[in-house]
Parts: sequence; structure tokens; C-alpha cells
Amino acid sequence: MKIAVGGMIASGKTTLVKNLSQSLNFDQLDEFKQGDEVFNTLLEWLYKGYEDVEMLLQVYFLHKHYKTQLEKANDVIVDRHIIEHWLFAQENLKEKPQVLNFYNGLFHQYMNQVIQPDIYLILDMDFDTFESRIMQRGRPQEIDNYEQNKDYFKALLKSYKEKLIAQCTIYDIPYVIIDVNNQTEKETLHKALSHIDALKTD
Repeated sequence: MKIAVGGMIASGKTTLVKNLSQSLNFDQLDEFKQGDEVFNTLLEWLYKGYEDVEMLLQVYFLHKHYKTQLEKANDVIVDRHIIEHWLFAQENLKEKPQVLNFYNGLFHQYMNQVIQPDIYLILDMDFDTFESRIMQRGRPQEIDNYEQNKDYFKALLKSYKEKLIAQCTIYDIPYVIIDVNNQTEKETLHKALSHIDALKTD
């Protein structure tokens, strides 16, 4: 079984991936390796508003995630689906339609080569929960540049769930939405396991 966990920044997906991996004794495929210097640098440049970094960032995200998903296809929990890199690109490249068109073509080529999950767990939250969680986890590149990126975060969250659902429909990916507002890690894990158990018994 292949399970993907997705959701907005700070929704708790990485924590859920770890907890599911331990509960199910499945391998865990992280979105990026710890200490990925290129990832951290590009993300910091984006949040600082550096010019012309968006396409480089999005292609790097897309290719790295694609390579990660080639590592294992069975009994694995994947941190973030490749669709979500497409979603970020729609926001980050929206002022550059020609570049975005090129990126979308590249994305669909990658999507056609990825083994899709048996279930995609999408974590959903409101902006108050997002803001509270992003401050709690305290990543410098997010906190230090938060105010200048607040509208960007709001725009992402506003359409996050709907865009993921639309892509799941296009690619026929089974998904469930898990509301994480006012939920503990244990409660979110329980909900996720319930959906996975239901899939096993179908």
C-alpha cells in the first residue's frame, strides 16, 4: 500500500507521516532530506522576495520529489504528494504565464510516471490554526519574513483543498479530507488510521 499525506504548510503532515510510519510499520519517504542546503536556500530566497527564483525553486521541488517517490512504491508513507508542488507553482508563477505553461507541461509528464497512492490524506485547517502552528514551529525563514508573506500564505490556503481535490479527480486518486483544527496529534492519527482501515476492508 502507498499512502500520501498532504496539506498546507504547518498542517502537521510531517508529524502524521512519522506517526503513521511507526503505527503501520511502513517506510517513510520524506519530502526532502534533512539539511538539504539547496532546498533551504531556495526557500529562503523565495520568502525574502528575490527576483527570478520561483521557476528554479519549483523545478527543483518537482524533480526532487519525483526522484524520492521512485525509491519505494509499496508499504510506504509519502510526505506530500507531487500535486502539491504544482499547487505552489500556480501561486508562485501566476505573474509569468509563459513560464507557468512550461511548468505545467513538465508537471504532467512527471505525474504520468509516478505510481499514485492508494489513499491521499489531505489535512485541512483554517488560517488561525495555520498562523498559530507556523509560529509554534519557529522556522527562521518563515518567521523572519512572515509579515511580507502573510498575503501569500492566505492565498495559498484559500484554494489549497479545492485545487488538490480537482487534481485528484483528474488523475483518479482516492482521497479523504481530515480537519485538523483543534485536533491533537493523537486525534489526527486516529482519524487517519480509521480511513486506512476502511480502505483495507473494502
